[in-house]
Amino acid sequence: MRRPRPLTLVIVAEVVGCVLLAALALAAVFTPAPSVPLVTLMPTPALSTVEGLTPSAIPSTAPTAESTQVAVAASDTPLPPAVETATPIVLPTPALSTPEHTPKDEGAPLLPKETPTQTSPVLIASDTPAEILPTVPSRTPRPDTPTPTQTPIPTATLTPTQTPTQTLTPTPTAPPVPAYISGLTANAREIFLRGQSLGNRAHAFALVGDSNTDNPAFFAPFDFGSYNLGEHGYLQGTLNYFGGSFARDSVAAVGGFSTAKVLDPAFNDPAWCSSSESPLACEYRLQRPSIALILLGTGDHQIWQGFRGRYRQVVEYTLAQGIIPVLITKADDLESLEDGAPAGYINGVIVQMSGDYRVPLLDLRQAVAPLPNRGLLPDGFHYNYPGDGQFANFADGYLDYGFNMRNLTGLQVLDVLRRQVMYDAP
Repeated sequence: MRRPRPLTLVIVAEVVGCVLLAALALAAVFTPAPSVPLVTLMPTPALSTVEGLTPSAIPSTAPTAESTQVAVAASDTPLPPAVETATPIVLPTPALSTPEHTPKDEGAPLLPKETPTQTSPVLIASDTPAEILPTVPSRTPRPDTPTPTQTPIPTATLTPTQTPTQTLTPTPTAPPVPAYISGLTANAREIFLRGQSLGNRAHAFALVGDSNTDNPAFFAPFDFGSYNLGEHGYLQGTLNYFGGSFARDSVAAVGGFSTAKVLDPAFNDPAWCSSSESPLACEYRLQRPSIALILLGTGDHQIWQGFRGRYRQVVEYTLAQGIIPVLITKADDLESLEDGAPAGYINGVIVQMSGDYRVPLLDLRQAVAPLPNRGLLPDGFHYNYPGDGQFANFADGYLDYGFNMRNLTGLQVLDVLRRQVMYDAP
């Protein structure tokens, strides 16, 4: 007869058995699941209460996902409602072209953080309302216009309405020389070439004169771009050629100057000239011009008797420097009206010198003769000007003023010399 086993051994055996069963169950639960390619993690939906679920109803091979929950409850006791968590379950999904992203917020749907590479035009356009986008002119013709191939090219006879002559290049053929310009002999060409050998600048000219030259209304507007050539657009090339000389402050053009003062070192500008230099010599040294525009005589009306000899000195000194002297007559006759000289005496000397030395003459007296009051102010010797300050406007009406006419004629004589005497200058 067997001895009954002690109660202690029975209890120990049962405990050991339970431990083994629990170990087997845990091993089954925590066995790693095989990897599943291309999956999408989705949050576990809320679980409803499952009645009648007991530990014995759990299959021996539980889901292998590491994150799967195991509900443990007493036999025949309903499980409490499951709490929604963000623990994802593994579901097979179609392959995606974008990489898998892990959501930052628990419970949020797993969506790509970046816009797919093929962005929809609608999403881009929605950033800016269509009604405020700028309107781009169409490159295609409108329905009511002919196609570009049918549109004729504008003919050369159509010209702009806004002073095109200021932007057009000079015409190849020189316009006729005005009647008040003469003395264009071969000698002028020889003087120019000699001056080039002496180092004179082909693109520079000098001004010699009195207050009618030493005046911001004369020539300066050309360098400042304040001019309107009107129908004289061919002069633009000459403006470009001599640019920089028009607004120059000449030391040989000073208000009150006469032939005597321009030759006297006592009247030079000590800031620029040496003590032994006359204003004329100083200006020629400083500027090294190829042309000199000389308008003197008004300041000589009280000493007209010696004008011929002094004027000759001015001309000869200019020639010795290889500079073309352009001799200019004056509009006034002060020496005759106020000081007893024969009528037109000084202008007569100027014209004679042009012939004697075969140098150019600009007969300004002839050019302004048709103008009201000969283009002079009531004082009888200063040139008048338009009240709006457009001294270099050559449009209709403006050439009734002395300074406007003087600017035009001075530019014309420079143009003639550039074309006919200095034609091969660089």
